[in-house]
Amino acid sequence: MAIRKGYKQTEFGIIPEDWIICQFQDVLTTFSSGATPYRGIADYYKGHIRWISSGELNYNIINETIEHISELAARNTNLKTHKPGTFLMAITGLEAEGTRGRCALIGADSTTNQSCMAINGTNKMDVNYLFWFYKNWGNYLAFKYCQGTKQQSYTAAIVKTLPICCPPTLAEQTAIATALSDMDAHITALEKMTAKKKLIKQGIMQQLLTGKKRLPGFSGKWVEKKLGKIGKTYGGITGKTKSDFGVGSSYYIPFLNVLTNPVINVSFLEKVNIKDTEQQNKAKIGDLFFNTSSETPEEVGICSVLLQEIENLYLNSFCFGYRIQDDEVSGLFLSYFFRSKKGRELMTSLAQGATRYNLSKSLFNSVSLLLPPTKSEQATIAQILSDMDNEIAALETKRDKYKQVKVGMMQELLTGKIRLVVENQRQLEEKPQKQANVHFRRSVWAAEIADRLCDEPTFGHVKMEKMIFLTEHICGIDIGSNYHRDVAGPYDNRAIRSIDSQIKKQNWFEVVRRDKGYRYIPMKKRGEHKAFFNRYYSDVLPVFDKIINTFRTWDTERCEIIATLYSAWKDLEDAKRQYTDNDIINEVLNNWNESKKRIPEERWYKALDWMRKNGFTPNKQE
Repeated sequence: MAIRKGYKQTEFGIIPEDWIICQFQDVLTTFSSGATPYRGIADYYKGHIRWISSGELNYNIINETIEHISELAARNTNLKTHKPGTFLMAITGLEAEGTRGRCALIGADSTTNQSCMAINGTNKMDVNYLFWFYKNWGNYLAFKYCQGTKQQSYTAAIVKTLPICCPPTLAEQTAIATALSDMDAHITALEKMTAKKKLIKQGIMQQLLTGKKRLPGFSGKWVEKKLGKIGKTYGGITGKTKSDFGVGSSYYIPFLNVLTNPVINVSFLEKVNIKDTEQQNKAKIGDLFFNTSSETPEEVGICSVLLQEIENLYLNSFCFGYRIQDDEVSGLFLSYFFRSKKGRELMTSLAQGATRYNLSKSLFNSVSLLLPPTKSEQATIAQILSDMDNEIAALETKRDKYKQVKVGMMQELLTGKIRLVVENQRQLEEKPQKQANVHFRRSVWAAEIADRLCDEPTFGHVKMEKMIFLTEHICGIDIGSNYHRDVAGPYDNRAIRSIDSQIKKQNWFEVVRRDKGYRYIPMKKRGEHKAFFNRYYSDVLPVFDKIINTFRTWDTERCEIIATLYSAWKDLEDAKRQYTDNDIINEVLNNWNESKKRIPEERWYKALDWMRKNGFTPNKQE
């Protein structure tokens, strides 16, 4: 196949001609592995120094470690402490275990064991680009270049000679890494939101399905009803072979249900003749299905409900169906009950057997349940839970879509099929500019924060101010802000108004008043600030990433607490006198705005502990 002009063939595929093919040692530095302190000395593992093993490398940013070691252990083992932004790759590990080929970035000062290789970037290579390159190509490199028989591994000498392809400029490398990190952050935010909604739903199920909480407009004592009186059970079809059920994947069909785990196998009969005596066992809308046989009691009695008519749908012999006949009982309500914690405990308790567990229809029919007195209340509860399921499903669909997009982005960006910032970089190189004034540099900084967070429901004017304050101080940059101990302080009203004006003037973002405050709305030139951001601030990008990713989904008040504590803490630190946690809290509650007293003291103290554990402190005392 002919290679089009301007591109070349490499072992990583076809890439642009101006992209560089070189070895790790040409563009990277350090290449050091750690060690394991002697396990025979228990005190070695009772310290506060983070110690990373290769099993913790999972294409992630490591802010905390499973084990910690003492200063004595680090000193006696001659361990080097690596700074945030250091790249780690697993250099030993069995392919079957999935360790070999993994990588991570260090998010807080850490040491490592001998199975981790620490690598740092240079003025030729952005370590964040290296992270994404290795995430994409690490398994390929490990398969091709690792050496050994029982356990293949890298040596420092091999790692130094590993091939890498990259854009010719640091700015383009950084832009690629930022684009992929932003996409990852979107996916992570969706996963956290989905997990949170699932937990909320579980809590609501526990309240509504047991009568601990009643919905407005409903009252009356719950009634006891026996399952055998509410409806009737029917069995699956026996005496059939797989060939009776169609071909390949059509043996079983996924459930059409309100639940997310289609565990039960439902047979879809395409061509067999059903006996007259079996016709009554055809599934209908509203029927509940139960798994009746499993190797573990926890999987017995898992329930689902059919919401859509399917022609010739029957259960197999490892299931039974349940058809509601009581007009005052909602099948959807029952299906949610049987998937609740209480319902699962009930079904598990009914499982009988030794090596294989079963649920009999007669035992099932003997069970009595307490139900809301009216079908209307049952249906309302079921609808609330169904709406929550639909919301969760929508989030999962959106997450999966982003994951697919990210896979495509990695292939396109890491082979140069899509180029970023090239034109902007050429303009910067061909037409040197004077040092940008601090107001413009500040607006570039704020535009990057807005670009990362504008899709978050918690992000608005006040949170922007908190993020500017925290990133500016923790990253150690000067963008000319002058913060005051205002109502929601630290706050610089003049600076934030200047930023709003600048980013609108540049067509990056517009600040718009909405019902719940001000929002940052993208404009047509969103993203064009990145060339300037990479030029001014690429050296602090790892720390900036950590801050943004940590506070991404936090609400405004939580951000205010951390920013306020940081500011008060820093003031005491700058005063160069001894102080305690009580002094910091006293400074916040008594020497700031009265509004700070609305927040309980306990939250301030807990926040201080969190700041220490996660490395968000200004102090030099400790």
